[in-house]
Amino acid sequence: MDLLVNKYRPLNIESVIGNISTISTLSNIIKEKSMPHLLFTGPPGTGKTSSAKIFAFQLIGSKDGILELNASDDRGIDTVRTQIKDFSMKKIQTVPFKIVILDECDSMTTAAQQAMRRIMETHSSDCKFILICNDFSKIFEPIQSRCAVLRFDKIDTLIIENRLREISKFENIKLTDEAVNFIIDVSDGDMRQLLNILQTCINNPNLIDVQYIVKIIGIPSPKLVNEVVNLLLKKNIEEAIEKFEKIWDEKYDAEDLISSFFRIAKNMENYEVVKAVGLTHLKIIKGNISKLIFYGMFYDILKVN
Repeated sequence: MDLLVNKYRPLNIESVIGNISTISTLSNIIKEKSMPHLLFTGPPGTGKTSSAKIFAFQLIGSKDGILELNASDDRGIDTVRTQIKDFSMKKIQTVPFKIVILDECDSMTTAAQQAMRRIMETHSSDCKFILICNDFSKIFEPIQSRCAVLRFDKIDTLIIENRLREISKFENIKLTDEAVNFIIDVSDGDMRQLLNILQTCINNPNLIDVQYIVKIIGIPSPKLVNEVVNLLLKKNIEEAIEKFEKIWDEKYDAEDLISSFFRIAKNMENYEVVKAVGLTHLKIIKGNISKLIFYGMFYDILKVN
């Protein structure tokens, strides 16, 4: 059985969904048959890597002229000095120039980035780079200045919904409207994550609801989380803590748990609640993970009028 992320990967640059301006720029480069070094930046799941691979092949027409590396696996200077340098010096008669696709390049060391910059300068006429990152600020400024920067944003919700319904129909996956909205909410503009969630539903012939998805992907029940927040807003701290303890005892990942609170807060459109949850999320990202962190958040929510 094909994975949905592979089955529904775009075959050409024109079929990439979302980011219309960026995709239009790439289409024009393909027509002109000439490219600068490129830097793709934006959140995960927005099509950066798929677009880079499709674009590179469409532009030069041969996989022999394309080197793909993931910098999170090969982040050191030795990789730059060996694989990338050797490839940049390689003569390939069947392509107008070679292309290096370097994914997650924001994880590269400073020394590796400096070495790569020299290769980009020396071989710019016959070896082009497509650098892909989530965090633009971690890219060495001299590298930034040598690239045309293309931004990939989260895909519009309506576009994602249409694509989700289209794939679900084709794969004979029956979803309630609430389940559709929940999958879109949980994936948060990340098409790859959306397809991975849908993958878990593929062998279920029944009508799939939110509770089924919550159970199968192992995240907290939005109903319970919503009850906790509403109890806090009603100043019913004891019952809120009691319900939260039940959630906590399930040993969910702290990131998944705070993300569940954030989705509920966002839908309430209460700025103070969103702020309290957001500040707690930052603490968790920094590694401060404990039940007390959530209790501190509850105290802040209790203060909301």
